[in-house]
Amino acid sequence: MTNMTRRGVLGSALATAAASAHAQDGKIRAYEHGDNKTGGGLTLRLVERPAPKAGPGQVVMRVRATGLNARDRSLMRGVRIYGGAGDRPTLVPFDDNAGDVLSVGSGVTRVKPGDRVICTHFPLWIDGPWDDITMTKMDFGVNVDGFCAEQALAPADGLVKIPDSLSYEEACTLPNAGLTAWNAVMVESKPVAGETVLTLGTGGVSVFCMQWAKLTGARVGISSSSDQKLARMKDLGADFTINYKTTPNWHEAAMAATGGKGLDVVYNTVGIGEMERAIRASASNGRIMVIGANPTNPAGTTTEDQGLRDFPRSMIMRRLKVQGVLVGSRKMLEDLVATAAERKVKPVIDRVFPFEQVREAIAYLESGGKAGKIVIKVS
Repeated sequence: MTNMTRRGVLGSALATAAASAHAQDGKIRAYEHGDNKTGGGLTLRLVERPAPKAGPGQVVMRVRATGLNARDRSLMRGVRIYGGAGDRPTLVPFDDNAGDVLSVGSGVTRVKPGDRVICTHFPLWIDGPWDDITMTKMDFGVNVDGFCAEQALAPADGLVKIPDSLSYEEACTLPNAGLTAWNAVMVESKPVAGETVLTLGTGGVSVFCMQWAKLTGARVGISSSSDQKLARMKDLGADFTINYKTTPNWHEAAMAATGGKGLDVVYNTVGIGEMERAIRASASNGRIMVIGANPTNPAGTTTEDQGLRDFPRSMIMRRLKVQGVLVGSRKMLEDLVATAAERKVKPVIDRVFPFEQVREAIAYLESGGKAGKIVIKVS
């Protein structure tokens, strides 16, 4: 062990000890945001709160790791989702999570204190079809407190135990990005050996799409504006790559990569700005999984292609399926965790920030420099 590693381990141990002592005083540290009526400004601040207590059906989780997703940036900049964070001036952000069960409320039998767990993004979605009216009543970081805190409340029914093969930092990437990609790949599009798929960008969801699709035996491509990121993706298993900065009409490169046949699946993690190119890149009977909701293309500009000029004809003539995808159920997360353990899939983490540097982590997310997930080590 190097001196730097020893100092890092010692510093982490001291921080954990300090946090534990603080919690014993009945207080925890947490980040809050909200009261952003006009949008644009970052209202995040570190505060002290009373330590939570588990009610019926709840657990108190000692949060070990959380992380950032694209939607977190939007929420903290004042963008609302069905009522949104702006309605509460003291909301704890972030739905990524991994930790230990500290205590359980009455009626809880699925987990016990000491269990290593993660909680699904929508904990009311246990299994079966999605129902947004019912299941969005509990959405961490939107209408209930999230996990950017030393301790958090979570419904026991939304918890999934994590295997010893995954660290807390790795496990916290699964309830959102990992599960969204799992739903898109393994549940909705189901690629098979001999098919070719492309996932757009190198964010957390896109990289997970690449990893899950590789398990199916499909030929997998990925796009980015950075040759450096694309080289890393090749090292991680991508069969082909496309630089959409140097090749703005990336659908042409996709057609060339498939010998003119087109893509069997496109994972559109960007949004409407890439839909027409996704359609043009698709093979007959192709599937387009719509995951990203950005209103513009990656450059942030409006383009002719946003009019989807060729949408009806290509949709009909190629018999395309366009499917919206959002996160997944607890059953899907259980399947994901089991497969990750069995197939030794490791989440791709770009950087880990300490709890005290959440603002720096957000700035890094907004810089666009990441490939994979940004994680925050809480304790």
